[in-house]
Amino acid sequence: MQLRKPHEYAQIFFDFDGVIVDSVEAKIDAFGELYSPYGADIRRKVEAYQRAVPGETRYDKIPRFHRDYLGQDLSDADLQSWSERLSKIVLDTVVACPLLPDVDITLATLQRLKVPAHIVSGTPHLELQEIVARKGIQHFFKQVRGAPEKKAAIVHDILDGTGVDLKDCLFVGDAITDFDCAKTCAMDFLGCATNGAHPFEPGTPVVDRLGEYFPNGFEDTTARAAQPAQPSPARTAQPSHEFKAQTSVEQRSRRVQF
Repeated sequence: MQLRKPHEYAQIFFDFDGVIVDSVEAKIDAFGELYSPYGADIRRKVEAYQRAVPGETRYDKIPRFHRDYLGQDLSDADLQSWSERLSKIVLDTVVACPLLPDVDITLATLQRLKVPAHIVSGTPHLELQEIVARKGIQHFFKQVRGAPEKKAAIVHDILDGTGVDLKDCLFVGDAITDFDCAKTCAMDFLGCATNGAHPFEPGTPVVDRLGEYFPNGFEDTTARAAQPAQPSPARTAQPSHEFKAQTSVEQRSRRVQF
């Protein structure tokens, strides 16, 4: 897969945990703590699932954990109660988590180049907005959207009425739910590895840190500021930026070619 230069995309969508904020482990610990009253074995199972499927919303995970591990079905009211309990455990912790490397310069440069950026996350919507606001990064994003809406539905809703084609957009994520969203929406995808590992199929462009794809200040971006964006078909047929995709999941070296 070939990716365009970052500034050639009409809009860019980011997942939150593990892409913008270094909060993946905090979420794993929070889910484990939530289920710790049920014993160490249940906690280990919950944490293992959270580690394997970090992007799935808690509105899907909590009923799954209760059903598969505890043999219990939850009512809608029970689910909401459990979700609120998780929020109390994790909210302040995620706010305290640092931004991942290169996030600040990447977002600032997108803003300077007037490339709209959005957060599309599995975190509950109101909780996500509070975290983003408390971290002081809300001004970088045109929209910040979370669960219970599904990610693909959020992307379609954001673009509805804008005239922007999905194929002119990029989704950046660290989870298979992000990859599936991009695939469903027929948009380009950039994967973020977590501790050198990722769940994406061979051939998926993957980076360890955003600066590998979003170079410092997006060098050589003056043409975009001076000229209007080219029509989509021409840009698609002749991409000017090539990202060298991985040839296998096991391959760990990642390089950007300009």
